[in-house]
Amino acid sequence: MGNNDSDKGMEDFQPKGALAFFIMMLVMFVVIWFALYFEILSRGA
Repeated sequence: MGNNDSDKGMEDFQPKGALAFFIMMLVMFVVIWFALYFEILSRGA
């Protein structure tokens, strides 16, 4: 009670590690998707 410093710290909290992991996961998904897409295109399907 009356501890505004901890509340302010929680408001400023951003999970940078989780965000970086999520962005890297999306990038890897896009890379794999395009690799498979171009592989299928090169087979003439």
